[in-house]
Amino acid sequence: MKFNELKNINSELLKSLSEINFETLSPIQEKTIPYALEGFDIIAQAPTGTGKTASFGIPILNNLNSESNYIEHLVIAPTRELSMQIYNQFIKLGKYLNLKIALIIGGVSYEKQFKELSKKPNIIIGTPGRINDFIKNKKINFDHIKTFTLDEADELLNMGFKEEIEAIISNLNSDHQSFFFTATFDEKIKNMAKKIVKDDHKNIEISSGLKTSQTITQEYLLVKEKTKFVSLIKLLQYYKPKSLVIFCRTKKRVDELCDALKQLDFDAIGLHGDIAQKNRSFIMNQFRNNKKQILVTTDVAARGIDIHHIEWIINFDLPQEIEYYTHRIGRVGRNGMSGYSLSFVKIDEIEHLREIEIRTNSQIKEIFLPKEEEIYQKWRMQIDEKFQKILNQNEDNQFSYLENELMEKYTLHDLATIIAYYLLQDKHKYKKINLTPEPSVILKGQAKIRNIKNRINKFNHNSRSNNSKNNNKKNRRAKWQK
Repeated sequence: MKFNELKNINSELLKSLSEINFETLSPIQEKTIPYALEGFDIIAQAPTGTGKTASFGIPILNNLNSESNYIEHLVIAPTRELSMQIYNQFIKLGKYLNLKIALIIGGVSYEKQFKELSKKPNIIIGTPGRINDFIKNKKINFDHIKTFTLDEADELLNMGFKEEIEAIISNLNSDHQSFFFTATFDEKIKNMAKKIVKDDHKNIEISSGLKTSQTITQEYLLVKEKTKFVSLIKLLQYYKPKSLVIFCRTKKRVDELCDALKQLDFDAIGLHGDIAQKNRSFIMNQFRNNKKQILVTTDVAARGIDIHHIEWIINFDLPQEIEYYTHRIGRVGRNGMSGYSLSFVKIDEIEHLREIEIRTNSQIKEIFLPKEEEIYQKWRMQIDEKFQKILNQNEDNQFSYLENELMEKYTLHDLATIIAYYLLQDKHKYKKINLTPEPSVILKGQAKIRNIKNRINKFNHNSRSNNSKNNNKKNRRAKWQK
């Protein structure tokens, strides 16, 4: 379906959709938007990267009364980064709609946000903690709410925002439309959804939630903890991805890995929850605008972040929760585009990786590091290209005075030795960098029990098979002896 085929869609909204090349609805949009435009509450389950923001953004903006001086639309997201991304998407979609919108998130001064609220916005987008603060201090009023949206509802509950969300719901009027978007749908999510949507709501499901996109090539590399960094550097030097996100399990790991990459002159920047909001916004903009090549991050960037130029995702540490694997690699392969993900896996994490494969319906293929000879040849080619570039730039003999001085002072052998020393200095430097070891991610709970049962069954099957073979051998031996 085309956007211009939607019934009762605002012409000004269509104009902005056309400008940002929104022509055909994605599956989640096609199933959601028509019902939303009719006024139905929505529970939608869909994986990351499928166009969920427009699924609720378009109906909200289509229902906008820019003449109103009340807050009529409220959107809640789990993280500041996702809230800001939704905010920016609304700005693009509502370019011709006289939009009055405020972003209410933690890490920003209250005074600045009081100023935004004084402009009487129609739409509020933000995180539950800060919005609750404003409710408690009676600085915000939701008596005139028309739509209430929870985006990434499962993550909101995982992050412990249940009480804040319930407090927000208790301050809304009863006559509003609700949009409930989630990637996974367990009992906790069902219970929360019941408190939000009406009985005649529409249930929409695009996938099971954990399933990964078929357009993402998924591979893993078997490593030891102490060889992770060296392996990473070899891969980066050999394949030279232009834009990648490296996921780590802890904030300390992010800081250490980012610093180590910078020591080797990689264009890296780090992101995690302990960084002040102003700096987090700066970091994301640096990466989003291609001013930094590598983003090293915790799972704070695993959800909803939509940056089209990302080529690679590297799981430097596997996530404990399988759903985070889906969300991490979902930073690539968005909207049907191709992408690549690579996971570093220790030998005692293989069972966990197999569980990820099963529950995400994925095929994760093992790869191996390029051979030393291949790495060396690639490195040599890159050095030759750099040398040639320098020679081409020196056509005007701008370095001639220095060339003559060096030729008089050193022999050709001396100069070659000096160049080799400087070339190899950085090449071997990474071998001396040691990161603080991280514990392995192992199976737990029901997954571990299931895995043990499978191993027992396999052992019993093999034992029965071996016993059967031994009995056949005995029978043959007895027959021969007769």
